[in-house]
Amino acid sequence: MLSPQGLLMRSFAARSLVWPRSVLLLAGGFWLLTLLIQIWRLESLSATYDQALFLQELWSTAQGRPFESSLSSVLSGAVAIGNALPLVDYLHLGQHANVLTLAVAPVVALLGRWALPLVQVTVLTAAGLVLWRIAAVRLPRPLAVQITAAYFLSGAVIGPALENFHDLIWLPLLGFWLVEGLLERRGWQVLLCGLLLLLVREDSGLVLFSLGFWALVRRPDVRWWGAALMLLSFGWVLLVTNWIQPAVDSSLADRFLAEKFGHLVEDPSQGTLAVVLTMLGRPLALLQALVSPPGATVGFVLALTLPLLFVPLLSIDAGLLVLVPLLIALVSQGRTALAVTLRYVLALVPGLYLGAVLWWQAHPQVWQRRWLRPVWTGALALGVVLTLVGNPHRSLSALIPDSFSPWVHVPPQRMLARREAAWAAVDQVPPDASVSADTPLLPLLAQRQELIRFPKHLAFRGRDGMERTVEYVVAFPGYYTPLAPVFKRERRQQASIRDRLNQLVRRGDYALIHCQGGAVVLQRVSGTAPGLTPSSGSANHCDALD
Repeated sequence: MLSPQGLLMRSFAARSLVWPRSVLLLAGGFWLLTLLIQIWRLESLSATYDQALFLQELWSTAQGRPFESSLSSVLSGAVAIGNALPLVDYLHLGQHANVLTLAVAPVVALLGRWALPLVQVTVLTAAGLVLWRIAAVRLPRPLAVQITAAYFLSGAVIGPALENFHDLIWLPLLGFWLVEGLLERRGWQVLLCGLLLLLVREDSGLVLFSLGFWALVRRPDVRWWGAALMLLSFGWVLLVTNWIQPAVDSSLADRFLAEKFGHLVEDPSQGTLAVVLTMLGRPLALLQALVSPPGATVGFVLALTLPLLFVPLLSIDAGLLVLVPLLIALVSQGRTALAVTLRYVLALVPGLYLGAVLWWQAHPQVWQRRWLRPVWTGALALGVVLTLVGNPHRSLSALIPDSFSPWVHVPPQRMLARREAAWAAVDQVPPDASVSADTPLLPLLAQRQELIRFPKHLAFRGRDGMERTVEYVVAFPGYYTPLAPVFKRERRQQASIRDRLNQLVRRGDYALIHCQGGAVVLQRVSGTAPGLTPSSGSANHCDALD
């Protein structure tokens, strides 16, 4: 334990730190490259549903309607499971209590759809700079730089940075800041970051609980802070998930808890506390879920720790800091549970990297071994190669094939042609019209109130509760043509879209007003404006519908 004089010197050193050129180059390179890729994702139609959902929610918030999103309603339990109609005034709060993310709404009002990638990469970049500051106070500068490089080159950071916009981007930044406050004994910083962390999402309290548990066990000087954070997080999670969110919508219990923990709990609708108690009452089933499937579980842990040369596997601090979110990741079911490049791994990033910093602080002599630096550099290079070859979220499809065997690659010039076709179709739709749109087109149309997903949904309920059908249908069956021969999901989606479009035209419910470049626009016949004439390329026969 440091003396008061030692704490004073460390605090002064932390305030006087200046980021070295190598760290600024790392941060600047990460920020620029990920932002450019995110812009390309928007331009090449690689951004999909969640990008549109959050854009609509934040646009609505900027208009004075917090949490509102018809796209979020499409994902609600009542619609996805109960076949109810989507609601225009549905509140996303019923699914995720992402209060802090609403702070981005003014930026969306200013920059539109470009605000989301800018905020996403900036927040994740800032977290890396905070990590360096924490490490530089405690470790030799070259080692601090190496850990910072591990952060910026990790698939657990690169993947979420290239993903659709999401509300978990705050976890590394706030997690690093909070632990820094505990290490430096700054009560105001701990309290502020703890409260902000709770506002990220309803399940971010699990991250805060682990950070508090670590402080309780490993830091006697802030033990009471640790206990307070644990109580605060536990109480907040119960309050939000058992009372606040169910008062808005039942989707958390009906859909999300069932999807993640349905294999362990027969009736997730009883609430979060009941789910936890039920799982604890089945220790053998819980243990089996933790290690199953064994290959995927081991691969997940190794991939997360590879950029840090597996040091978190040796660190008691890392184990305590990630304890609860790691347990949740391991016991959850579904294809996203053990994916290293998905946004959910950001809950593990603060604990992994701060645990590594504290391990190196306790074992400084290991850094002097000559073999260590080249081996670590090789591990970083291997991790980056694996991340890029994996083409996270198809963000790099312009350079990396979507499939190697059989070969599927959409070249950049075809992506740009696809973009032009998409915008030509979207431009047919008035700004205030109600729309049902194909998934790749949703981010282009999201700044409106009445927007749902095609081909499943054509009807919705307005603010008055009355059922309505959309005025326009915008689809892009040609988007799936290069992928359909190889990928079953795209093949089914294309066939479903074409069948639905042809059905609507044959029945006379909608008129074909645009068919060009593989994109199609239909307008509801009963709402056709006087004097409307079909656009060029919208002849009686449309190749995109064949």
